[in-house]
Amino acid sequence: MKYRVAVALILTPIGVKAQTSEAPAKAVESPTKEKKICRSMTPTGSFMATRVCNSAAAWRKFDGITADGAQQTRDVYRMPTTGVPH
Repeated sequence: MKYRVAVALILTPIGVKAQTSEAPAKAVESPTKEKKICRSMTPTGSFMATRVCNSAAAWRKFDGITADGAQQTRDVYRMPTTGVPH
């Protein structure tokens, strides 16, 4: 009889703990990490490429900045001259 009571007392907290630990685990899910995208980039003046890894959002921002810089360069070359010979 004592053996059954001891086993019941030992197993009771485990069962209660298992039930309470499952509920918060479902409610609090870890946020999903963004997948990293790696690109091989060669810096100006170098022959050696380096590997750069960023999230998709960071690459979109990077591509937007470089596209804006390229557009500004094209706009400068399209400017009309002042008519003064060089």
